[in-house]
Amino acid sequence: MRCLVALLSLCFVGCGTAQTGAVRIDPALASLAPARAILMAGVKADDLRATQWYKKSVGQQPFPGLESFASETGLDPRKDLSELLIVSDGVNTAVLARGKFSPPAIEMRLQRQGGRRMPCQGCTMVGNEQAAVAFLDSNTAVAGRPAAIRLILAERGRSNGLPAALRSQLGAIPAQNQVWIVAAGGFGDLAQAMPQSGNLSNLVRVFSMLESAAAGLDLRTGLRLFVTAACHSEQDARSLGDAVRGMVGLARLSAPPDAPELLKICDAVHVEQQQRTVRINVALSQELLDQALARWQDAPGRPSRP
Repeated sequence: MRCLVALLSLCFVGCGTAQTGAVRIDPALASLAPARAILMAGVKADDLRATQWYKKSVGQQPFPGLESFASETGLDPRKDLSELLIVSDGVNTAVLARGKFSPPAIEMRLQRQGGRRMPCQGCTMVGNEQAAVAFLDSNTAVAGRPAAIRLILAERGRSNGLPAALRSQLGAIPAQNQVWIVAAGGFGDLAQAMPQSGNLSNLVRVFSMLESAAAGLDLRTGLRLFVTAACHSEQDARSLGDAVRGMVGLARLSAPPDAPELLKICDAVHVEQQQRTVRINVALSQELLDQALARWQDAPGRPSRP
C-alpha cells in the first residue's frame, strides 16, 4: 500500500496534455480561497459520481467507515456533496465544501459526539481543537482546525480572487477533470513533513526539486492522468523523470505472472522532460481500468464484492 501511495504521489507531480477549457471552481468556494494559498485541490463530486470508476469502485462497494461517518454526523459524502476545494497556505489547511446540508441537524449530531459550539466570524463552529466545521449557509461549509477556519472566514468578502500563481497553474487543468491539484511553492515544508525513513522517504528529495505542479484526473472513460511539474533546474528535472521511470520499472518487475494488466498499466505511463519541466501522461482504457479494479477488490483484506 505504501508503494501505491508513493506511486500516486509521484504521478501527481508530473504530466500534461494540451486540451481546451480550464476547470472552473464554484464561485462561492473560489471567493473563500485565502490570498496566501500555495496549494489547492478540487473534487467535482457530482461529475465524479457519474463516472464508471465511481459506480464500480464506490457505488457498489461497502464502506463501513463512510456508513459510520454518515450515521454520526448526518452528512453522507456520497450524495450530499457537490464540490470540494482543499486550500493550504503551507501552515493552515481547510476543506471548503458545496452541497446540500442540514446545519442544525449536523451540529446537533456533532455535539452528541463530544463537539462544542464555538463563535466564529458571525457564524458557529462545532467541533474541537483538532477538527471543526462551520456552515455559512445550507449549501456552503468550511472544515478544518478552528484556527484555519477563522483565518478563512476573517477574509470572507475581501478576496481579490485566486492567488495569481495558482490561477496560472489552474489554466492547465482541462475542464472535464473530476479531480485536480495545483501548487506553487511550499514544497520544502512538505518535504520536511514527509517520513524521513521507509518507502515514502523517497518523496522528500522529490518535493525538494519542485517549484510548481499541476495535475488533473479524468475518469469518464477509463483513466487519464494529467500532471506537469516545474523543477528548480534541468538536473532536478532529469532526476525527477528518472525517479518516476525507475518506480515504473520496479512495478513491472514486481508484477505477478498472472497479472498482465499490471504490465499494461506500466506501459501506459509516459514520462517526458523538456528543460526544467517534467510531464507524465497515463491513459488507461475502461477495460484495463476495470481489470485493475477487479484485482484490487479481490486482494486480501478488501471487502468482498456484492
